[in-house]
Amino acid sequence: MSRMQFLHVAAAITVLSFFSATAVAQCVSEDFEGFAVGTAITTQVDGVTFYAEGQSCGGIPYLYNRVQDEFYGDTFSSKVLLIDTGCPDHSDDYMRMVFSDTQREVRFSLGPWATTYTVRTYTAAVGGDPVDTQTIVIPGTGFVGVHHSVQVTRAERDIRRIEIEATASGHEAIDNLSFGHDDTPPEVQIDSPAPFECIEAEVTISGIVCDDDGAYDRDRLEYMRAWPSPQSEWTLIREYVGSPVCDPATLYAWDTTEPEIIDGVYVLRVTAINACGLTTTKEVTVYVDNDFDSVQLRSPEPDSIVGGSICFDGTAWDRTCFDNYVIRYRPAGGGSWLPVDSANPVYNSTVTNDPLGWWTEASGLPDGDYFVALAGYTTTGASSSEQITLTLDNTQPIAEITSPGPCANVEGVVQITGTAFDEHIDDWSLCYLSPITQLWLCVADDSDNIVDGVLHDWDTSGLAPCYYLLRLRVRDLAVVDRCTDPDPHVTDYYLTVGVNMGGTADLDLDGDTDLEDFSLFMALFTGPLP
Repeated sequence: MSRMQFLHVAAAITVLSFFSATAVAQCVSEDFEGFAVGTAITTQVDGVTFYAEGQSCGGIPYLYNRVQDEFYGDTFSSKVLLIDTGCPDHSDDYMRMVFSDTQREVRFSLGPWATTYTVRTYTAAVGGDPVDTQTIVIPGTGFVGVHHSVQVTRAERDIRRIEIEATASGHEAIDNLSFGHDDTPPEVQIDSPAPFECIEAEVTISGIVCDDDGAYDRDRLEYMRAWPSPQSEWTLIREYVGSPVCDPATLYAWDTTEPEIIDGVYVLRVTAINACGLTTTKEVTVYVDNDFDSVQLRSPEPDSIVGGSICFDGTAWDRTCFDNYVIRYRPAGGGSWLPVDSANPVYNSTVTNDPLGWWTEASGLPDGDYFVALAGYTTTGASSSEQITLTLDNTQPIAEITSPGPCANVEGVVQITGTAFDEHIDDWSLCYLSPITQLWLCVADDSDNIVDGVLHDWDTSGLAPCYYLLRLRVRDLAVVDRCTDPDPHVTDYYLTVGVNMGGTADLDLDGDTDLEDFSLFMALFTGPLP
């Protein structure tokens, strides 16, 4: 709760104690239009008591100031306050106003016309000598009604009583009375949030809203969104009436989770108004950020099979209050969350559709299923995350030819047996290198595992007598290094066999056996380096 009810009650008590028990509202303005004609006015106007002092009207025990009709009304109103007439009709009575609180300035319209008035100012409610006397002459020609403006001002703010007395031929009448003036606007101070601070959830606005030299009216908190979708009108958040806060404290609470509040830049405005209508405003610009804007793992994709050093690519971005993002992992079967890169447990810069980090420790972890989570955080504590499951496979595929043996002489249809296996096999292929064409020619491929089984029945009947190099290549689905050069695990097995040799050592088929045949044998026996 902003500006707790306790604070409001305490503030209200403070205001009442600041003024007297009969404290008057500020900048009172009374034109007497709300009273019926003939009403005797004494204490009906809050903050002032009216008296009619009769000095020679002995036949009437009491005189009053009464509301009269438009005969005396000025341009702006039809009713005025006029002292009782009669006994005799033109007596030397006068009007007195006693204020419940000392005043700095009192204003009123005076009449009727063709009369000389004496306006006396006192600092005491009863007795004492006047501290100021004005003589007001209102000529008769061209003037009608109660229209002459009178202003009584004391810098000391000590006016308690004003007496208005006309010559014996006139009757005192006033209109448009105002008092309780305050020329000093209220004070507004915003202590928090600070300018351009990031905020979220329910935010407290603290500071001061006060008028320590007059009567307080109200204060309000408003907002206007500056970005995105700028607004042109202020929206009221909360308003308090008659509850100043003159010492730094909580003023308001703003719930930024309301549906109409979207993340962005807002201007908060605090306005304080005193009873005279004087206004002070203060503004502060803040960032509302209840959500981390975007986290996305573009690669690896969920349920991918990966191995080695793994690159994570994607987005971790917040437009206003970004703080950091992290990438963590743990075994799917349970365990603690750990950073994928222990040297960089926290990343402090935004990334958009680019590499986010490397799982440097992945190559040393056991094969199996792992959870990987990308989480972004704002300075306000808001966060967003994305979690995927990856299968880690750091085991190389198995590729082995068990028959025929190394350097065996074969001819016709030769059964080639062995193993092509991986837990996450992609495919395997069986190829031979022809010494004649120097090209690899594949004779078999598949995507099924074969363990100690037949890989292929190789028909060699059409091949020229020579030593050939066989290669069994097995690939798995584990993608390594996705960000720069994605590649699976690959295992190759090489085997040299003599094809259709018939026991001859003339490997180059030049009609004799010499060192060139031996060199060719050595090359075919060792094969190309893997």
